[in-house]
Amino acid sequence: MLKVASDRSQKPTSEREVMVARQPIYNDRMGVYGYELLFRAASNNAGDVAPAKATAQVLGTTLLNFGLEELVLHRRAVINVTRAFLDVMSDIQLPTEQLILDIPDDITVDEGLVEKLKELGERGYGLCAGGLANLRALQQVLPYIDMFRLDVRQINDKQLDLLIGFLRQHENLSLRAIKIETMEEYRFYRERGFDYLQGFFMSRPREYVSSDLPANKLAILQLLTVIHNPDTSTNELEQHIIRDVTLSYKLLKLVNAPFFGVARKVDSIKHAIVLLGRDEIRKLVSLLALGGLNDVPMAVMEIAMLRAKTCELLAQEANLPQDSHFTVGMLSVLDILLQQSIGNILTKLPLSDSVKNAILKHEGSMGRALSCAIALDKGDWRDTEFEGLGSKAMQDAYRGAIQWTYQLIQTL
Repeated sequence: MLKVASDRSQKPTSEREVMVARQPIYNDRMGVYGYELLFRAASNNAGDVAPAKATAQVLGTTLLNFGLEELVLHRRAVINVTRAFLDVMSDIQLPTEQLILDIPDDITVDEGLVEKLKELGERGYGLCAGGLANLRALQQVLPYIDMFRLDVRQINDKQLDLLIGFLRQHENLSLRAIKIETMEEYRFYRERGFDYLQGFFMSRPREYVSSDLPANKLAILQLLTVIHNPDTSTNELEQHIIRDVTLSYKLLKLVNAPFFGVARKVDSIKHAIVLLGRDEIRKLVSLLALGGLNDVPMAVMEIAMLRAKTCELLAQEANLPQDSHFTVGMLSVLDILLQQSIGNILTKLPLSDSVKNAILKHEGSMGRALSCAIALDKGDWRDTEFEGLGSKAMQDAYRGAIQWTYQLIQTL
Protein backbone atom coordinates (compact mmCIF):
# COMPACT_ATOMS: atom_id res chain seq x y z
CA MET A 1 0.00 0.00 0.00
CA LEU A 2 1.15 3.53 -0.74
CA LYS A 3 2.55 5.11 2.41
CA VAL A 4 3.50 8.65 3.42
CA ALA A 5 6.52 9.21 5.59
CA SER A 6 5.54 11.00 8.80
CA ASP A 7 7.33 12.62 11.71
CA ARG A 8 4.19 13.39 13.70
CA SER A 9 5.59 11.85 16.85
CA GLN A 10 8.22 14.59 16.97
CA LYS A 11 5.71 17.46 16.97
CA PRO A 12 5.07 19.17 20.30
CA THR A 13 1.46 18.99 21.41
CA SER A 14 1.03 22.77 21.22
CA GLU A 15 1.93 22.72 17.54
CA ARG A 16 -0.81 20.20 16.78
CA GLU A 17 -3.66 22.33 18.06
CA VAL A 18 -4.19 24.34 14.89
CA MET A 19 -6.38 22.92 12.12
CA VAL A 20 -5.68 23.99 8.56
CA ALA A 21 -7.76 23.81 5.39
CA ARG A 22 -7.17 25.03 1.85
CA GLN A 23 -9.55 26.74 -0.51
CA PRO A 24 -8.33 26.49 -4.12
CA ILE A 25 -7.75 29.58 -6.24
CA TYR A 26 -7.91 28.82 -9.98
CA ASN A 27 -6.41 30.69 -12.89
CA ASP A 28 -8.25 31.45 -16.12
CA ARG A 29 -7.26 28.04 -17.57
CA MET A 30 -8.72 26.04 -14.67
CA GLY A 31 -5.29 25.37 -13.25
CA VAL A 32 -4.67 25.82 -9.52
CA TYR A 33 -2.84 29.09 -8.94
CA GLY A 34 -2.73 28.75 -5.18
CA TYR A 35 -4.75 28.24 -2.01
CA GLU A 36 -6.26 30.43 0.63
CA LEU A 37 -5.23 28.86 3.93
CA LEU A 38 -7.84 28.74 6.68
CA PHE A 39 -6.84 28.25 10.30
CA ARG A 40 -8.67 27.31 13.48
CA ALA A 41 -7.49 26.34 16.94
CA ALA A 42 -8.56 22.71 17.42
CA SER A 43 -9.63 23.39 21.00
CA ASN A 44 -12.11 26.08 19.98
CA ASN A 45 -15.78 25.62 19.19
CA ALA A 46 -15.90 24.05 15.73
CA GLY A 47 -17.92 26.98 14.41
CA ASP A 48 -15.45 29.63 15.52
CA VAL A 49 -13.50 29.99 12.29
CA ALA A 50 -11.61 33.29 12.34
CA PRO A 51 -8.44 32.96 10.27
CA ALA A 52 -7.84 36.73 10.25
CA LYS A 53 -7.43 36.70 14.06
CA ALA A 54 -4.57 34.20 14.09
CA THR A 55 -1.50 35.74 15.70
CA ALA A 56 1.78 35.98 13.84
CA GLN A 57 3.40 33.51 16.22
CA VAL A 58 0.67 30.89 15.77
CA LEU A 59 0.70 31.28 12.00
CA GLY A 60 4.48 31.09 11.78
CA THR A 61 4.57 27.97 13.97
CA THR A 62 1.73 26.36 12.02
CA LEU A 63 3.36 26.91 8.64
CA LEU A 64 6.64 25.53 9.92
CA ASN A 65 4.84 22.56 11.53
CA PHE A 66 2.78 21.59 8.50
CA GLY A 67 5.36 22.73 5.96
CA LEU A 68 4.11 25.31 3.48
CA GLU A 69 5.35 23.22 0.56
CA GLU A 70 3.30 20.27 1.80
CA LEU A 71 0.17 22.39 1.99
CA VAL A 72 0.37 24.29 -1.30
CA LEU A 73 3.01 22.40 -3.32
CA HIS A 74 4.85 24.94 -5.48
CA ARG A 75 1.86 27.28 -5.57
CA ARG A 76 1.03 30.53 -3.80
CA ALA A 77 -0.55 30.66 -0.34
CA VAL A 78 -2.99 33.41 0.59
CA ILE A 79 -3.37 34.12 4.31
CA ASN A 80 -5.71 36.54 6.04
CA VAL A 81 -3.94 39.09 8.23
CA THR A 82 -4.79 41.85 10.67
CA ARG A 83 -3.13 45.21 11.17
CA ALA A 84 -1.46 43.83 14.29
CA PHE A 85 -0.08 40.96 12.22
CA LEU A 86 1.39 43.37 9.65
CA ASP A 87 3.11 45.35 12.39
CA VAL A 88 5.07 42.30 13.63
CA MET A 89 5.84 40.66 10.29
CA SER A 90 9.51 41.59 10.58
CA ASP A 91 9.76 39.48 13.77
CA ILE A 92 8.99 36.12 12.14
CA GLN A 93 10.53 34.12 9.33
CA LEU A 94 8.13 33.21 6.53
CA PRO A 95 8.75 32.26 2.89
CA THR A 96 7.95 35.61 1.31
CA GLU A 97 8.08 34.37 -2.29
CA GLN A 98 5.09 32.06 -1.78
CA LEU A 99 2.91 34.12 0.53
CA ILE A 100 0.20 36.63 -0.35
CA LEU A 101 -1.02 38.66 2.62
CA ASP A 102 -4.75 39.35 2.35
CA ILE A 103 -5.75 42.57 4.15
CA PRO A 104 -9.26 42.65 5.70
CA ASP A 105 -11.94 44.88 4.24
CA ASP A 106 -12.43 46.89 7.41
CA ILE A 107 -8.79 47.87 7.92
CA THR A 108 -8.12 51.56 8.60
CA VAL A 109 -6.11 53.03 5.75
CA ASP A 110 -3.63 55.62 6.96
CA GLU A 111 -0.07 56.70 6.29
CA GLY A 112 1.31 54.03 8.59
CA LEU A 113 -0.47 51.25 6.69
CA VAL A 114 0.75 52.57 3.35
CA GLU A 115 4.34 52.62 4.60
CA LYS A 116 4.02 49.09 6.01
CA LEU A 117 2.67 47.76 2.70
CA LYS A 118 5.52 49.41 0.81
CA GLU A 119 8.00 47.75 3.20
CA LEU A 120 6.41 44.30 2.93
CA GLY A 121 6.22 44.55 -0.85
CA GLU A 122 9.93 45.36 -0.99
CA ARG A 123 10.62 42.28 1.15
CA GLY A 124 8.91 40.11 -1.48
CA TYR A 125 5.46 39.46 -0.03
CA GLY A 126 2.46 39.48 -2.33
CA LEU A 127 -0.26 41.83 -1.10
CA CYS A 128 -4.01 41.65 -1.62
CA ALA A 129 -6.85 43.96 -0.60
CA GLY A 130 -10.51 44.14 -1.51
CA GLY A 131 -14.05 45.02 -0.64
CA LEU A 132 -16.36 47.72 -1.92
CA ALA A 133 -17.35 49.65 1.22
CA ASN A 134 -13.77 50.82 1.76
CA LEU A 135 -12.97 51.35 -1.92
CA ARG A 136 -12.32 55.09 -1.68
CA ALA A 137 -9.81 54.59 1.11
CA LEU A 138 -8.24 51.64 -0.72
CA GLN A 139 -7.28 53.91 -3.61
CA GLN A 140 -4.34 54.98 -1.46
CA VAL A 141 -2.95 51.44 -1.31
CA LEU A 142 -3.77 50.21 -4.81
CA PRO A 143 -0.34 51.25 -6.16
CA TYR A 144 1.32 48.99 -3.56
CA ILE A 145 -0.77 45.80 -3.78
CA ASP A 146 -0.58 42.99 -6.33
CA MET A 147 -4.13 41.68 -6.18
CA PHE A 148 -7.66 43.00 -5.69
CA ARG A 149 -10.21 40.62 -4.13
CA LEU A 150 -13.92 40.87 -4.95
CA ASP A 151 -16.81 39.00 -3.34
CA VAL A 152 -19.05 38.44 -6.37
CA ARG A 153 -22.12 38.16 -4.11
CA GLN A 154 -21.84 41.85 -3.25
CA ILE A 155 -21.96 43.43 -6.69
CA ASN A 156 -24.31 43.69 -9.68
CA ASP A 157 -23.35 43.66 -13.36
CA LYS A 158 -23.38 47.44 -13.81
CA GLN A 159 -21.21 47.99 -10.74
CA LEU A 160 -18.92 45.21 -11.91
CA ASP A 161 -18.18 46.85 -15.25
CA LEU A 162 -17.42 50.18 -13.57
CA LEU A 163 -15.19 48.53 -10.98
CA ILE A 164 -13.18 46.54 -13.54
CA GLY A 165 -12.70 49.65 -15.65
CA PHE A 166 -11.41 51.52 -12.60
CA LEU A 167 -9.10 48.72 -11.40
CA ARG A 168 -7.60 48.11 -14.84
CA GLN A 169 -6.00 51.55 -14.63
CA HIS A 170 -3.44 49.85 -12.40
CA GLU A 171 -1.47 47.74 -14.89
CA ASN A 172 0.19 45.33 -12.45
CA LEU A 173 -2.95 44.64 -10.41
CA SER A 174 -4.49 41.18 -10.79
CA LEU A 175 -8.17 40.58 -10.08
CA ARG A 176 -9.44 37.73 -7.88
CA ALA A 177 -13.12 36.81 -7.67
CA ILE A 178 -14.22 34.85 -4.60
CA LYS A 179 -17.35 32.81 -3.77
CA ILE A 180 -17.64 31.36 -7.27
CA GLU A 181 -20.21 28.58 -6.92
CA THR A 182 -20.81 27.22 -10.42
CA MET A 183 -18.93 26.60 -13.65
CA GLU A 184 -21.20 29.13 -15.32
CA GLU A 185 -20.07 31.77 -12.84
CA TYR A 186 -16.45 30.78 -13.39
CA ARG A 187 -16.79 31.34 -17.13
CA PHE A 188 -18.75 34.60 -16.65
CA TYR A 189 -16.17 36.24 -14.38
CA ARG A 190 -13.25 34.88 -16.37
CA GLU A 191 -14.67 36.53 -19.49
CA ARG A 192 -15.11 39.77 -17.56
CA GLY A 193 -11.37 39.85 -17.02
CA PHE A 194 -10.69 38.22 -13.67
CA ASP A 195 -7.28 36.57 -13.47
CA TYR A 196 -8.05 34.30 -10.52
CA LEU A 197 -11.30 32.69 -9.40
CA GLN A 198 -11.91 31.10 -6.04
CA GLY A 199 -14.51 28.70 -4.74
CA PHE A 200 -15.55 25.06 -4.76
CA PHE A 201 -17.29 25.18 -8.14
CA MET A 202 -14.86 22.60 -9.50
CA SER A 203 -15.77 19.92 -6.94
CA ARG A 204 -19.46 20.74 -6.52
CA PRO A 205 -21.77 17.85 -7.58
CA ARG A 206 -23.39 18.52 -10.92
CA GLU A 207 -26.23 17.14 -12.99
CA TYR A 208 -25.59 16.33 -16.63
CA VAL A 209 -28.00 15.54 -19.41
CA SER A 210 -27.46 11.90 -20.27
CA SER A 211 -25.66 11.38 -23.57
CA ASP A 212 -23.37 8.87 -25.16
CA LEU A 213 -19.85 8.85 -23.79
CA PRO A 214 -17.04 9.65 -26.24
CA ALA A 215 -14.75 6.73 -27.08
CA ASN A 216 -11.98 7.65 -24.62
CA LYS A 217 -14.35 7.95 -21.67
CA LEU A 218 -16.30 4.87 -22.66
CA ALA A 219 -13.03 2.90 -22.66
CA ILE A 220 -12.25 4.14 -19.15
CA LEU A 221 -15.71 3.23 -17.90
CA GLN A 222 -15.30 -0.26 -19.40
CA LEU A 223 -11.93 -0.62 -17.69
CA LEU A 224 -13.41 0.48 -14.35
CA THR A 225 -16.17 -2.07 -14.83
CA VAL A 226 -13.62 -4.87 -15.25
CA ILE A 227 -11.22 -3.94 -12.46
CA HIS A 228 -13.96 -3.28 -9.89
CA ASN A 229 -15.75 -6.55 -10.67
CA PRO A 230 -14.88 -9.08 -7.92
CA ASP A 231 -15.41 -11.92 -10.44
CA THR A 232 -12.63 -10.67 -12.73
CA SER A 233 -9.77 -13.17 -12.68
CA THR A 234 -6.18 -12.06 -12.19
CA ASN A 235 -5.34 -13.12 -15.74
CA GLU A 236 -8.28 -11.13 -17.16
CA LEU A 237 -7.28 -8.10 -15.08
CA GLU A 238 -3.73 -8.34 -16.44
CA GLN A 239 -4.93 -8.59 -20.04
CA HIS A 240 -7.17 -5.53 -19.77
CA ILE A 241 -4.32 -3.44 -18.40
CA ILE A 242 -1.84 -4.68 -21.02
CA ARG A 243 -4.18 -3.69 -23.86
CA ASP A 244 -3.55 -0.04 -23.00
CA VAL A 245 0.15 0.50 -23.66
CA THR A 246 0.20 3.98 -22.13
CA LEU A 247 -1.57 2.80 -18.99
CA SER A 248 0.80 -0.16 -18.62
CA TYR A 249 3.83 2.11 -18.97
CA LYS A 250 2.52 4.57 -16.38
CA LEU A 251 1.66 1.79 -13.95
CA LEU A 252 5.11 0.21 -14.11
CA LYS A 253 6.77 3.62 -13.86
CA LEU A 254 4.74 4.43 -10.76
CA VAL A 255 5.28 1.07 -9.07
CA ASN A 256 9.06 1.32 -9.60
CA ALA A 257 9.30 4.94 -8.40
CA PRO A 258 11.09 5.57 -5.06
CA PHE A 259 7.79 6.94 -3.73
CA PHE A 260 6.32 3.45 -3.87
CA GLY A 261 9.23 1.79 -2.11
CA VAL A 262 9.31 -1.70 -3.65
CA ALA A 263 12.44 -3.70 -2.86
CA ARG A 264 13.23 -4.83 -6.41
CA LYS A 265 12.27 -3.80 -9.92
CA VAL A 266 8.80 -4.76 -11.12
CA ASP A 267 9.08 -5.62 -14.82
CA SER A 268 5.60 -6.86 -15.73
CA ILE A 269 1.95 -6.17 -15.01
CA LYS A 270 1.51 -9.69 -13.66
CA HIS A 271 4.45 -9.14 -11.30
CA ALA A 272 2.85 -5.88 -10.10
CA ILE A 273 -0.48 -7.58 -9.42
CA VAL A 274 1.13 -10.44 -7.51
CA LEU A 275 3.42 -8.14 -5.53
CA LEU A 276 0.90 -5.44 -4.62
CA GLY A 277 -2.38 -7.30 -4.65
CA ARG A 278 -5.59 -6.69 -6.55
CA ASP A 279 -6.88 -3.98 -4.22
CA GLU A 280 -3.82 -1.79 -4.60
CA ILE A 281 -3.63 -2.35 -8.37
CA ARG A 282 -7.31 -1.46 -8.68
CA LYS A 283 -6.71 1.88 -6.96
CA LEU A 284 -3.63 2.72 -9.01
CA VAL A 285 -5.14 1.73 -12.37
CA SER A 286 -8.30 3.70 -11.63
CA LEU A 287 -6.32 6.83 -10.79
CA LEU A 288 -4.01 6.49 -13.78
CA ALA A 289 -6.85 5.84 -16.22
CA LEU A 290 -8.93 8.77 -14.98
CA GLY A 291 -5.85 10.98 -14.89
CA GLY A 292 -5.33 10.31 -18.60
CA LEU A 293 -8.41 12.30 -19.63
CA ASN A 294 -7.05 15.15 -21.72
CA ASP A 295 -10.23 17.22 -21.59
CA VAL A 296 -10.42 17.31 -17.79
CA PRO A 297 -8.34 19.79 -15.75
CA MET A 298 -5.66 18.17 -13.60
CA ALA A 299 -7.19 20.04 -10.69
CA VAL A 300 -10.15 17.64 -10.79
CA MET A 301 -7.83 14.65 -10.48
CA GLU A 302 -6.20 16.30 -7.49
CA ILE A 303 -9.65 16.56 -5.91
CA ALA A 304 -10.24 12.84 -6.57
CA MET A 305 -6.84 11.84 -5.18
CA LEU A 306 -7.15 13.99 -2.07
CA ARG A 307 -10.71 12.89 -1.36
CA ALA A 308 -9.88 9.20 -1.85
CA LYS A 309 -6.81 9.25 0.36
CA THR A 310 -8.53 11.26 3.09
CA CYS A 311 -11.33 8.68 3.20
CA GLU A 312 -8.79 5.86 3.34
CA LEU A 313 -6.77 7.43 6.16
CA LEU A 314 -9.91 8.21 8.15
CA ALA A 315 -10.88 4.55 7.82
CA GLN A 316 -7.38 3.54 8.90
CA GLU A 317 -7.67 5.70 12.03
CA ALA A 318 -11.05 4.12 12.81
CA ASN A 319 -9.92 0.54 12.06
CA LEU A 320 -12.34 0.17 9.14
CA PRO A 321 -11.76 -1.38 5.68
CA GLN A 322 -9.53 1.09 3.87
CA ASP A 323 -9.87 0.01 0.23
CA SER A 324 -13.63 0.50 0.03
CA HIS A 325 -13.35 3.93 1.63
CA PHE A 326 -10.66 4.91 -0.88
CA THR A 327 -12.89 3.73 -3.74
CA VAL A 328 -15.83 5.81 -2.51
CA GLY A 329 -13.71 8.96 -2.29
CA MET A 330 -12.22 8.46 -5.74
CA LEU A 331 -15.43 7.52 -7.56
CA SER A 332 -17.38 10.38 -5.96
CA VAL A 333 -15.81 12.69 -8.57
CA LEU A 334 -16.76 10.54 -11.58
CA ASP A 335 -19.55 12.89 -12.65
CA ILE A 336 -17.05 15.73 -13.10
CA LEU A 337 -14.43 13.50 -14.74
CA LEU A 338 -16.78 11.80 -17.19
CA GLN A 339 -19.35 14.63 -17.44
CA GLN A 340 -22.27 12.31 -16.88
CA SER A 341 -24.80 12.04 -14.08
CA ILE A 342 -23.17 10.23 -11.16
CA GLY A 343 -26.27 8.05 -10.77
CA ASN A 344 -26.09 7.05 -14.42
CA ILE A 345 -22.41 6.15 -14.15
CA LEU A 346 -22.81 4.09 -11.00
CA THR A 347 -25.54 1.93 -12.55
CA LYS A 348 -22.93 0.76 -15.07
CA LEU A 349 -20.31 -0.23 -12.50
CA PRO A 350 -20.29 -3.52 -10.55
CA LEU A 351 -20.24 -1.87 -7.15
CA SER A 352 -22.02 -2.96 -3.99
CA ASP A 353 -25.13 -1.09 -2.87
CA SER A 354 -23.24 0.15 0.19
CA VAL A 355 -20.59 1.79 -2.03
CA LYS A 356 -23.20 3.33 -4.33
CA ASN A 357 -25.27 4.63 -1.42
CA ALA A 358 -22.16 6.05 0.21
CA ILE A 359 -21.44 8.08 -2.94
CA LEU A 360 -25.02 9.09 -3.72
CA LYS A 361 -26.48 9.52 -0.23
CA HIS A 362 -23.40 9.61 2.05
CA GLU A 363 -24.78 6.61 3.93
CA GLY A 364 -22.81 4.30 6.22
CA SER A 365 -19.24 4.71 7.42
CA MET A 366 -18.00 5.19 3.83
CA GLY A 367 -20.54 7.94 3.26
CA ARG A 368 -19.66 9.62 6.54
CA ALA A 369 -15.98 9.48 5.63
CA LEU A 370 -16.78 11.11 2.29
CA SER A 371 -18.76 13.87 4.01
CA CYS A 372 -15.91 14.43 6.45
CA ALA A 373 -13.29 14.52 3.66
CA ILE A 374 -15.29 17.14 1.76
CA ALA A 375 -15.80 19.22 4.92
CA LEU A 376 -12.12 19.05 5.86
CA ASP A 377 -11.12 20.33 2.44
CA LYS A 378 -13.58 23.21 2.68
CA GLY A 379 -12.58 24.17 6.20
CA ASP A 380 -16.16 23.53 7.34
CA TRP A 381 -15.10 22.10 10.69
CA ARG A 382 -18.66 21.91 12.01
CA ASP A 383 -19.17 18.86 9.77
CA THR A 384 -15.86 17.13 10.49
CA GLU A 385 -17.10 14.18 12.51
CA PHE A 386 -16.22 10.57 11.81
CA GLU A 387 -16.59 7.54 14.06
CA GLY A 388 -15.69 9.51 17.20
CA LEU A 389 -12.24 10.54 15.97
CA GLY A 390 -10.75 13.64 17.55
CA SER A 391 -9.80 16.77 15.63
CA LYS A 392 -6.12 15.84 15.66
CA ALA A 393 -6.76 12.42 14.08
CA MET A 394 -8.86 13.97 11.36
CA GLN A 395 -6.33 16.72 10.70
CA ASP A 396 -3.57 14.09 10.53
CA ALA A 397 -5.60 12.18 7.94
CA TYR A 398 -6.15 15.34 5.90
CA ARG A 399 -2.51 16.34 6.10
CA GLY A 400 -1.39 12.83 5.17
CA ALA A 401 -3.72 12.89 2.16
CA ILE A 402 -2.24 16.21 1.01
CA GLN A 403 1.28 14.79 1.29
CA TRP A 404 0.33 11.61 -0.57
CA THR A 405 -1.42 13.55 -3.34
CA TYR A 406 1.58 15.84 -3.72
CA GLN A 407 4.03 12.95 -3.88
CA LEU A 408 1.88 11.00 -6.36
CA ILE A 409 1.56 14.03 -8.66
CA GLN A 410 5.31 14.61 -8.48
CA THR A 411 5.93 10.95 -9.34
CA LEU A 412 3.55 11.00 -12.30
